[in-house]
Amino acid sequence: GCLIDKIFPQVGEAVLTALEHHGVGVFLPAGQGCCGIPALSSGDTQTFKELVRLNLKLLDDPAAPCDYLVTACATCSSTIKKLWPLMMQDAGPEEQQRVAALAARTLDISQFLVDKVGVTPAAPGPESGRIALTYHDPCHLKKSLGVAAQPRALLQANPGYVLKEMPESDWCCGCGGSFNLQHYETSAAIGKRKRDNIAKSQARVVATGCPACMLQITDMLSQAGMRVQVKHAVEIYSDALKK
Repeated sequence: GCLIDKIFPQVGEAVLTALEHHGVGVFLPAGQGCCGIPALSSGDTQTFKELVRLNLKLLDDPAAPCDYLVTACATCSSTIKKLWPLMMQDAGPEEQQRVAALAARTLDISQFLVDKVGVTPAAPGPESGRIALTYHDPCHLKKSLGVAAQPRALLQANPGYVLKEMPESDWCCGCGGSFNLQHYETSAAIGKRKRDNIAKSQARVVATGCPACMLQITDMLSQAGMRVQVKHAVEIYSDALKK
């Protein structure tokens, strides 16, 4: 995902750490492009389809077929699984079939680690000495893809943390991609509600599964002077593997 590649490279590194730990072979094609959601949201369907075709060529190479396409960005996952097949219905039958097949093999990193690799929560222990952690459900992850239990399982696999659920954990953080730029005051008002719910959890760390949510939540916490770390769920999990 673009935000992981350009802004949160540590999330990408955490993904690789987790996959390598579990013996998963990783192929990372050079020259990948954006999944296309910013272009599509702006009404530029031509650029969106060009990006789909670029990525399809790189990620669905018949000479090196992949079992799964994994990403740590909720928005990328949702776009590839839901919008690529929907918006490519005017393509030829062969191309439609390739898009649909790749979409079916696409998984969020938490889905892959929990459902395919078999990561399970650590045995519960005393809360004393453990870092209080809360979790924000990204809209594209829970509401579009129905993925909510898996990222929590990743968090609970690190015995150094204890999960404290915040109120309204699956309410939007207010980012909404370019909505944040075009309607910042409305976006911030939604974000402040999320910030207040994070505060109610009394957690020292807030985790999520979407880099856009990470940006928004960081902005809201920073402006309020709240010393709460923002991390991706896979970062919390991979930290446990390094110890």
